[in-house]
Amino acid sequence: MTTHHVPSSNDPRNLLAMKQALVRHIRREQRGAWFALLVFAAVRFAAAPVVRYGQGDHHPGGLPPAMWYWPVALVLAYAAISWFYLRRSARTGLGTRVGPYLALGIALVALITGYVAWRALRPDFLADLHGPSPVALVFNTVVSPAGTIGLALLLLARIERSWPLLAITCGYLGVMLSAGDLPDPSPWGFPGILFEGGVLLLGGIGLALLQRGKERSAA
Repeated sequence: MTTHHVPSSNDPRNLLAMKQALVRHIRREQRGAWFALLVFAAVRFAAAPVVRYGQGDHHPGGLPPAMWYWPVALVLAYAAISWFYLRRSARTGLGTRVGPYLALGIALVALITGYVAWRALRPDFLADLHGPSPVALVFNTVVSPAGTIGLALLLLARIERSWPLLAITCGYLGVMLSAGDLPDPSPWGFPGILFEGGVLLLGGIGLALLQRGKERSAA
């Protein structure tokens, strides 16, 4: 008579495999970067009329009204992303790691808004970083209000351990850095806004489809 070994549920290898499967399931359920990408795409596209009509008149303090769009829009974006993650957490019963992301994101908004405001009031501040050099280009791209989106997405890619999100974020930042090679922008900020927002929009749609496919295969 032939006997077959039946794996025990207490087998260390089985326990390790079960743990790894559970970790993958939890990470998949916690991921919601596609929503963040779509929200940030909306913020980027909505900046077009602000660029077109918000640059002429100035605030009595010397700051263009367009500058105030970014802190308000980004804080609202983070509020929407927070609502989405917390709603998903309540639906799935799994904890969310969005807290540190939101805290750092809002801190970035505050710091970079303060820097942009100070530079608008004091044009000679860090004058060496306002030239056409590659270092100045990278610095001014990263510390721009739109650049905070890329920094926030880099952090989210680290939190969710998502290589696709990292690739999308690098693409977004790459488009921003190559803005000098694009045709002269229109008063609406095109084509730069279209390219940057398009990367975020298509990336969000792609991640949503990818996650839905994984959820269906795991069901």
